[in-house]
Amino acid sequence: MARKPAQHLEGRLSRAATVGEYFTAELLEPAGLTRIDVDWPADTDLMFEQNKATGNWVISGTVHTAKMYEFSLRGVIANTDVTVNLRLPASPDPWTIWKDHPVDWDSLPYPKPDTASFRATGDGLMIAASRRGRSHAHKALPRDDDARVYYDADTGWHIMAVADGAGSAPFSRLGSQTAVETAITELPSLLATHLPDLAKADLDAALPITLGRTLTQAAAALDDLSRDTGHPLRSFSTTLLIGIARKTVGGWFFASISVGDGMIGLLAKGEAPRMIAADSGAYAGQTTFLRSDMLTDPAQISARIHHRTAPDFTAFMLMTDGVSDPMFASETATADPAGWAALYDQIKDMDEDALLDWLNFRIKGEHDDRTIAILTPSETPV
Repeated sequence: MARKPAQHLEGRLSRAATVGEYFTAELLEPAGLTRIDVDWPADTDLMFEQNKATGNWVISGTVHTAKMYEFSLRGVIANTDVTVNLRLPASPDPWTIWKDHPVDWDSLPYPKPDTASFRATGDGLMIAASRRGRSHAHKALPRDDDARVYYDADTGWHIMAVADGAGSAPFSRLGSQTAVETAITELPSLLATHLPDLAKADLDAALPITLGRTLTQAAAALDDLSRDTGHPLRSFSTTLLIGIARKTVGGWFFASISVGDGMIGLLAKGEAPRMIAADSGAYAGQTTFLRSDMLTDPAQISARIHHRTAPDFTAFMLMTDGVSDPMFASETATADPAGWAALYDQIKDMDEDALLDWLNFRIKGEHDDRTIAILTPSETPV
């Protein structure tokens, strides 16, 4: 008896593919296949396997070209040979869509490089890196973030500052630069004057005078920018996060102050990592920016200060939200030491140049400017 000719059926997969990205998709139609044989198209590394638990057939692997792949599989349904025509759409790697356009500094004032990195060595090692985000690069916009680190050899203070200029503010790149430079310039003398001896210090009095006054001076510097340039103050809107640390006989002392979003954390055994309070505006997703009129209440300044003393530590980190948002899934996650440890594990052996490269990490939906500053004990291998 002659064998029946194979039936031709149209198949359907549960999802499309992305070039270069490993994917899996179920064969939704036709059902009941008991055997499959496929001649795979070129530019693919694919396979079919049957899920033993569900009986469903699953295609998995990678494709290498953005196009509509059309191919056939041969199989059996209820003792009848079938040929199934399949279409697998493959979209391009989304990261290749992002363009890296230079800023036209001939038409824009206050030039700033797309990337920057910093290093300072004292009793500990400080490194920092700042990178223009993909969303800015795609639109030929400048980097609005900034950072600085400084070690005062006379007093032993380590100082770090990061800032995130508002994307809606046309000159926030200068605002963030001014804020971090003011912090680095003003803090050493304030610390030398008001915190010369930690063992004898009244921290409740000394920290507002040092860290609080630094915020006030940074805000005043923005006021000066507005007055000198004639641009509205909001044109220079920026956040500012400051961290200080000093090695003592019994371990390390850390303190921080901040205005706006981002994250500050201390990775040390037995210590709660988070050293920043939530600081948002009136609406969801809105942040607070540095202004002189928000720093007139001493109680409000004190509420922005956090400090800890630890016998030892792994890392003290400051970062703008371009890093903290993709690295921590929620505000709750920032209180979990395991999350901070996981972040540090990614960067623990890096110098400042490698850290700058790391800031180019790929996480879907996260394309903002990225800036991070890190202090580690001097014995940490970097």
